Amino acid sequence: MTLLKNTLRVLLPLLLLGLGVGGFLVLGGPKPPPRKAAEAPRAIPVHTVPVERESGRIEIEVDGVVVPLREVTLAAEVPGRVLRKSEACNEGQFVRKGDVLFEIDPRDYELDVARLERELAQAAVAIEEADAEIDQNATSIDLARRQVELAHREAIRIEGLKAGKIVTESEHDRAVREELTATNSLTMLEGQKRVLAKRRNRLLEGHALAGSLLERAKLDLSRTRVVAPGDGVVVEDKVEQDSFVAKGAALVTIEDTSAAEVRTNLRMDEVARVWSGRPAAEGGNGHGHEIPEVPAKVVFSIGEKRYEWDGMLSRQEGRGLDEKTRTLPCRVRVAAPGKVRALDRYGAELQDLPADAPRSLLRGMFVEVWLQVEVPEPLVSVPQDAVRPSGDVFVMRDGKLSILRPRPFHAAAGRILFDERDSGLTPDDRIVVGQMSNPRDGMVITEASP
Repeated sequence: MTLLKNTLRVLLPLLLLGLGVGGFLVLGGPKPPPRKAAEAPRAIPVHTVPVERESGRIEIEVDGVVVPLREVTLAAEVPGRVLRKSEACNEGQFVRKGDVLFEIDPRDYELDVARLERELAQAAVAIEEADAEIDQNATSIDLARRQVELAHREAIRIEGLKAGKIVTESEHDRAVREELTATNSLTMLEGQKRVLAKRRNRLLEGHALAGSLLERAKLDLSRTRVVAPGDGVVVEDKVEQDSFVAKGAALVTIEDTSAAEVRTNLRMDEVARVWSGRPAAEGGNGHGHEIPEVPAKVVFSIGEKRYEWDGMLSRQEGRGLDEKTRTLPCRVRVAAPGKVRALDRYGAELQDLPADAPRSLLRGMFVEVWLQVEVPEPLVSVPQDAVRPSGDVFVMRDGKLSILRPRPFHAAAGRILFDERDSGLTPDDRIVVGQMSNPRDGMVITEASP
């Protein structure tokens, strides 16, 4: 009995295990889950904008400040008391070319002119007297020569008679003496002629000197009237009426308003753009410090109102780069500071100038300068927000995303410009704008519905 119990204790678990294995084999295991067919990648909708081809001109935007073309300080060229000061000769007043600003007391200079005119007339009379004496001397010399000839013939005749003992020795001596006297008179007259010629030359020099002094006196007289050398604005007047001024004393400072200049600074990459726009014929000319003339627009803003002037990048200022900013100081010249155009909020020119518009560029104005530079490279552009912070540009080509990282050529007016030749962008491309999650090169994209 004990043996049977031990046997059942061993065989019964084995039997149960075998029955379980057999039931599993008969009934079968769990069925595998049904397999689903892999779905095709879903195209991600994106918004795109076209790549635009740019003209061969770019605009470089810089800031600047208006400065006067030149300031002229007028000084007294002759000393004296200020007899009259023009009412226009006050700070802030506008003066025109030729306006009389100051008049210095001219009486001393008028007296000098009158005195020298009389001296010049006296010198002319003295020259006339010398000419009369020279004419008289010439007549006397002619008579003296004839007298010498007569005395010489008489001496020869007496000498022949003396040889024949017709005349005495004393008569012969008298004839020789008369010949010597006539010769001496001729010699004295010829010497007087030379003296008269030198005297006349001295009088001519005196006449010329008196003429020069008269011209100087007239010049000093004309300098008693101080006139404006050109149109401009008085920025400083330093002398009042009835003041005594010395020669060289500063009277007034006038700002030339016939043109104006804008002082600005260009980065070296902007200078390189300006240099690249030069015609090929100019590439080797100059001495390395010349800036090509480039058209420019000068814009001044008052609130939302904008006003524009035509200008020209004219020259480099100073000796080179500014050591603090590492930029090149330049000047933009505005030839007609009074020709202003009003612009609307979109940059279009208004037909009528508003009543509150500035009538001219004024010194100290902070302005925008737009340099219009011609470039030889073919350019394309995309909106500035289409360029990712990393510099990547997402391009949709054949329904797929292509990620490029072109090197920017220029940025202006909310657009980034690229050189078409080495950027990989073409005018047929469309650029993805807006955010994308997990962008990958080659992922399928499609144009989102508007």
